Amino acid sequence: MLLILISIMYFESKGITVTADRFEHLPYQVEVIEIENLLTIDKLGEILEKEAGVKINENGDPGSLSQAAVRGYTPKHTLIMLNGHRVSDPKTGGFDLSTFPLSAIKRIEIVKGSSSVFQGSNAIGGIINIITGKETNYIRFQGNSNSTLGTNLQFYKFGVNGNLNLEKGEGQRSNTDFEHYALALNWNDLSFTGSYKDLGTPGVLPDSAAIPIFGDSSATSFFDNQETQFADLSYSKIFTNGDLGILIEPAITGEILEYNWKYDQVIDFFTQETDTITANARYKTIVGQLNTKFLYKMLSLSVNLEKDRVWLDQYTSNYDTTSFSLEEEKAGMALSLFHETQNINTFASVREDWYGSFGLHPSFSIGSRIIKPIEIFASVGSAFQAPTLYDLYYPGCSNEELKPEYSLSLTGGIKIKYITISGHIKEIRDRIAYDETWTPQNISKSRVFGIDIEADGKYENLSYSLIYSYLDGYDEIDDSKRELQHQPKHSVAGILSYEGPIIAEISGKWMGIRKRWFSFGGWKIEDQSFILDFGISKKFKDFSLGLNVENVLDTEYITNFGSSSTDRDYPGMGRYFNLWAEHSF
Repeated sequence: MLLILISIMYFESKGITVTADRFEHLPYQVEVIEIENLLTIDKLGEILEKEAGVKINENGDPGSLSQAAVRGYTPKHTLIMLNGHRVSDPKTGGFDLSTFPLSAIKRIEIVKGSSSVFQGSNAIGGIINIITGKETNYIRFQGNSNSTLGTNLQFYKFGVNGNLNLEKGEGQRSNTDFEHYALALNWNDLSFTGSYKDLGTPGVLPDSAAIPIFGDSSATSFFDNQETQFADLSYSKIFTNGDLGILIEPAITGEILEYNWKYDQVIDFFTQETDTITANARYKTIVGQLNTKFLYKMLSLSVNLEKDRVWLDQYTSNYDTTSFSLEEEKAGMALSLFHETQNINTFASVREDWYGSFGLHPSFSIGSRIIKPIEIFASVGSAFQAPTLYDLYYPGCSNEELKPEYSLSLTGGIKIKYITISGHIKEIRDRIAYDETWTPQNISKSRVFGIDIEADGKYENLSYSLIYSYLDGYDEIDDSKRELQHQPKHSVAGILSYEGPIIAEISGKWMGIRKRWFSFGGWKIEDQSFILDFGISKKFKDFSLGLNVENVLDTEYITNFGSSSTDRDYPGMGRYFNLWAEHSF
């Protein structure tokens, strides 16, 4: 668990115990989401977006790319972890959340704010740790009005818990058919997660005045598709002797990602003669990690070793095949102290990371939390974002002289009964941006500040959760400031649940205006949107029936901006119905 990585300890006379029930006492804003009895949420990205300060960038269609960005930054600034070790893609820095079906997940832990002292790069915005291993037994069959069918088997027998998810169907646009199969297994200290996806990639909604030759009004292409194979194997074991402890966590992660395209290309400028081009790109990524932590009373010493390797084979019908490989070696060491009294907890940590590409980079964090009579927490810390393998080495558009992005942040908040109010301010220097020759350079800096208000509670059979987020800031390039892109200044989300003879749930999210800047075309603006979902279920002994209605109001909205000022971006799904039946055993 992420808690182990942060080294929160309390002591009994027999030695060390690492416990999750003190997570809330960290001097950070920490959210723990238990995945159970969700009626209106069926995707990982969907539940994360109901949390304050978390924005999901996705391409809208079933199984398509879905990435999380915490507190106003891009997906590469949020570290994604699986069962306590990093799985963020070394090629791009992000991670596709659609890899994991929500049914395989037991719990999600979110640490908001600069967190590089825990696992190094990518944690400028925060950390999202996904934990598998539900201890239940059921089988579920479901289908929706988009001609999608799915089966989910969850089992816990003989010390082994597992989740098998099979899904096949299509979305609401051309070329959105998909297949997704996933398996998660946990046995004692060993965890395995595997996933296979094959899906059409229709691209953005094209400009209505320029329909592509291989597409229509709903899709840029009928022929583009993506195939992804993902596997992760990890082991976690803690050994204790009195006040001494050692935690050992080796992990290996692999992915094969393949894209296929077909497009029309002008081969003679004067006659405008075109030729049909087919292309294929196959990426193979493997990441090996060894995370070790030494524990003694209030102190912990962490050592992280990692090696990343990427192979690419790219073919186009009008060029020769291109093949190359990229690699990075990295190591990190952190010393942490956690001191706890009756009313005040204090955490401090310093870390040094080494990367083969740029050398050493330090990080620090210090903070305190007052527990009584009301909770008050505050922290200050630094974080960094290492250049990705693409930034450093991709042929034709890379720069081996890049430095890591560096951030400094201040976070604080107060919790009174059911209400939490928190604020944050952060500055990033040496941000990596692409110049006019499409070469990455350290030419940008950013400042982001925001306020989150969260309320949750329960009254008799009703429970509720409500959040409001305010986010503002700017990006600065060559002394020119631009508003924060992609992120709404204001957003509100909430869930209202009723549990009685039936279980019912309503959830919704309102997002304010979003913007993106294009060098050719200026600002592109997406209007505010409100999405409402509804779900209801009834249990009959060991059998349950349920109905979900997604996007009840059939709102037209976009999930992500496109690649130009003239296309119509990535649309969200319209209204659809999902019917399911579940048997517990």
